[in-house]
Amino acid sequence: MRHLYYTLQTLLRGHGGTVEKLVSLTLGLVMGVLLFAQIAYELGFDRFYPNPDTLVMLRMRNATKGVPEPEYNYSTYRPAAADLSEAFPELVESACLTAAFWKPTFYKDDKKLEDIQTLFADTAYFATTGLTLLQGNPNDLNLMGNAFISESKARELYGDESPIGKELSVEKLFNVTIRGVYADVPGNTIMPHDLLLSMAAMDWGYGAGTWGTNNFYGILFRLKQPADVDAMNSRIQKAVEQYTDTHLGDDVVTEYSVLPLYKVYRSFPDSTRRLVILGVLGFSIFFVSILNYVLRAVAAMSRRAKLVGVHKCSGADGWHILSMFLWETGLLVAASIVCGGLLLWVLHEPVEELLGSRLTDLFTWQTLYVPLGTVLLLFLVAGVVPGRIYARIPVTQVFRRYTDGKRSWKRGLLTVQFIGVAFIGGLLLTTVWQYHDLMTRSVGFRAEGLAIGIVTGDIQRAQGVADAIRREPYVEAVAGSGNNLLAHYSTNRLTDNQGNFICPLHFMMIEKEMPQVVGMTLLEGHWPQHRGEAIVGRTTVETLKWGDTAIGRQLPIDLSWSGLEEPAIVTGVVEDVRNMGFFQEQTCTAFILNDRVRTFNVRLKAPLDENLKRLNAFIKSAYPDLSLEFTTYQDVRREQNASVSAFRNTVWVTTACIILIVLMGLIGYVSDETQRRSKEIAVRKVNGAEASDILRLLSVDILKIAVVAVAIGMAAAWYVSGQWMQQFADSRLLSPVWYVLLALLLLVLVVAVVVLKAWRIANENPVLSIKSE
Repeated sequence: MRHLYYTLQTLLRGHGGTVEKLVSLTLGLVMGVLLFAQIAYELGFDRFYPNPDTLVMLRMRNATKGVPEPEYNYSTYRPAAADLSEAFPELVESACLTAAFWKPTFYKDDKKLEDIQTLFADTAYFATTGLTLLQGNPNDLNLMGNAFISESKARELYGDESPIGKELSVEKLFNVTIRGVYADVPGNTIMPHDLLLSMAAMDWGYGAGTWGTNNFYGILFRLKQPADVDAMNSRIQKAVEQYTDTHLGDDVVTEYSVLPLYKVYRSFPDSTRRLVILGVLGFSIFFVSILNYVLRAVAAMSRRAKLVGVHKCSGADGWHILSMFLWETGLLVAASIVCGGLLLWVLHEPVEELLGSRLTDLFTWQTLYVPLGTVLLLFLVAGVVPGRIYARIPVTQVFRRYTDGKRSWKRGLLTVQFIGVAFIGGLLLTTVWQYHDLMTRSVGFRAEGLAIGIVTGDIQRAQGVADAIRREPYVEAVAGSGNNLLAHYSTNRLTDNQGNFICPLHFMMIEKEMPQVVGMTLLEGHWPQHRGEAIVGRTTVETLKWGDTAIGRQLPIDLSWSGLEEPAIVTGVVEDVRNMGFFQEQTCTAFILNDRVRTFNVRLKAPLDENLKRLNAFIKSAYPDLSLEFTTYQDVRREQNASVSAFRNTVWVTTACIILIVLMGLIGYVSDETQRRSKEIAVRKVNGAEASDILRLLSVDILKIAVVAVAIGMAAAWYVSGQWMQQFADSRLLSPVWYVLLALLLLVLVVAVVVLKAWRIANENPVLSIKSE
């Protein structure tokens, strides 16, 4: 108890910067625990299913002349579930179809429901996945008008009332009746959902897919034992060839295989890259926080050495001194846990938005080892290292002033902190610039001031709605298209002269004035004027090697699949539209003049936000039976780049925390140095040194550490930024000049802190420091 008493007295009197240590530990602990918990959360994707080793997903990829594509496509063909189950009766216990291609809007009592995650599935879904069905019969998913709802969503929509028999409107096209309730699906899954619709509803909207068409189905198999995964993969290619031709020409073959569902998320290169960078961020701020604590403890050694000597004169040995510092660290860690908990409780909403995960999902009994391990590591490192240093102080220090400044320790610790802040600062520069670039780079048309809305139901009503919108005074122009310009279009295979698959052609139906209204750029030819005429993107011309002969060519589209009566003729070439965003390579695109359109592209007058509200209010009033709501293309782009925005914000917060931690460490270091060298400074002033000379002396001393450390941190940031940028097509890393400028800014900040902190002693009367000599 004496140790606890002495420790409390030391902390309450502020020896060693108690407040600074507490702030540093709290920030480091909160950010470290959050980032490590997020990593553990993402590593646990889809492990909640019973026997996850036997739940597998079908995947495919093309191989050209024996060289496979680097990534798999997990959206495959509908018949695969039944056909492959039949081919492997000794391996497959059950199989099911899933699809999330269509994300319909739902209405309850004519009120639009937000945050509904939908999955389409067949009757074997629960048997295959093993998810708990609380109420209902799985066979009810055989009917288009039936739905199943998760337990939490049912409670959210209906409270304590039973949801069974309740109806929801799907796009105001048809109603579904809730027939069952199932246990909540955790958020760490590649197939999130809180509402299950029948696969018959997907067939109604998009048709029943076949081998070779509509590859948007997720096929799941429940195998009998884990070893069956390899057994199935060894024979699956030949099995698929019994049902469909896997050859796309002479040189291209589609390869099939299965992978345990819990491994799918980690098989994406972007996911692995994200986890590595989150780990680097977490370790950076966590260890900078620990090292800052150690630095503050070592920096206070000249002031606390006599106290240690007194304890040793009173009979304390090295273990007693070490235990005192362990008590001190333990109390501070406990206080930082309390402060961190309060911080998360107050800021839980922005924190959850930042991470994209609920805190209740991050911290469960299964993942409790993450915060406990983090706290234990923090306690051991932050308590043992300074405790052992203090335990070695000789007892004679009670009789004289302790002069061992442990400069090598302090310089080393400060160097690591400078490396950390430079590294995270460089990463922040990259993420801020990249998000700005994604939001401002041209997408092939003028997105500013352009709103989009998709009408459902009777397509014949589209023209009447367009005419009504066109008459509104705040509308400049309206034109129709088959889909959102920044989305996946209908596709058709492009092949070479030998019939080898090259890439998919993304094509869309448009109205006559649509290219001009949205602001496309015509590079060659003229806009389509007659039904069946088309314009194509620059990449389409280059891929098909048409050169200067694109005008007048026929688009190689399967007429039966595309719904066209005759081949589309190219009349113009336009700048490429980035319909799939900047995470994928530029697609081949084509826009065909046709009247089968259901998407309105509305050019609004300024002010945009106000007129967008007026447009939506008009639609709701004039067409209450339509599920039609407008948003801007800029909002569509924000949604496409939401993951980049979230990651940028994570780095923002981490950078702010680590800068604050490092500044506190630097202030403590400068305070200790000026106190330890106060007599040296006084002697220099007596011998004619000016205040500027003293400030220069201290600044140069710090810069000798900072310059090298910041250079190392920036080099590491440059490398990691390059790895992160690999997820973006056609993107280049910032010029090194920007990183050099950021490094200079950090060095200026360091010098400014040194000057401000040392200003008083540099201008102090030297007599005050040497009068006792």
